[in-house]
Amino acid sequence: MLFKNEKKRIKAIGFDVGHTLIKYNNPLNWQGLYRSGLEHAAAASNITLSEDMIFAATDVLLKYNTRVNYREWETTSDCIFNEILNRWGLHTDLYTIKSGFYSFFKADAEPYPETIDILKKLKQYGIKTGVLTDVAYGMDNVFALEDISVISDFIDIAVTSVDVGYRKPNSAGYLKLLDSLKIYPNDMIFIGDEEKDIIGAKKLGITSVLINRSTEIKEFGQDYTLKSLNGIFSILGL
Repeated sequence: MLFKNEKKRIKAIGFDVGHTLIKYNNPLNWQGLYRSGLEHAAAASNITLSEDMIFAATDVLLKYNTRVNYREWETTSDCIFNEILNRWGLHTDLYTIKSGFYSFFKADAEPYPETIDILKKLKQYGIKTGVLTDVAYGMDNVFALEDISVISDFIDIAVTSVDVGYRKPNSAGYLKLLDSLKIYPNDMIFIGDEEKDIIGAKKLGITSVLINRSTEIKEFGQDYTLKSLNGIFSILGL
């Protein structure tokens, strides 16, 4: 569904990743799954967890949970997991424990049915594509960008909050995306599923598009609203 009828001639489209291009079955707030994630991470590192260790790690994770404690600056996974290991009084390979934790939450990630076809068609029309995504808990790009590996051939540039040190709606990520694509704000539309996606785009004069796959009415001041990515070409006038 479009809330505006005018057509936009643009050179690039920026996308959020989670719940925009890629489908996850996990909730946006991982708090209720901390125990399972920590058990998965501990098993990967041959660590036996006690209840006290789970409590201590949960305390750290909550501190960096942006769904609970809002922040625009970004942290790193090393910072978070070093803090957890310090609480545990342990020294172990950071990559292994991080990989175990993140893989638990990313196991069911897959593109939406229309994602690949839409990206292919955009390429055929000569429209540049990029992604700007906020990562969870300082997730390294080696983990975060696994989710778009199946569509990476159709993406010109991928920018994460770790790359720029800030999270949406901060302008840093959008500016990095624009600079990498070598375009101006009025040359691009940005598509995301959350209010912060819309706020960040509008601050720079980027045409904002909300992808709303639910039946809930969501009004964040977006220029357009789509039920699926298939509506992109109506906005483009193609």
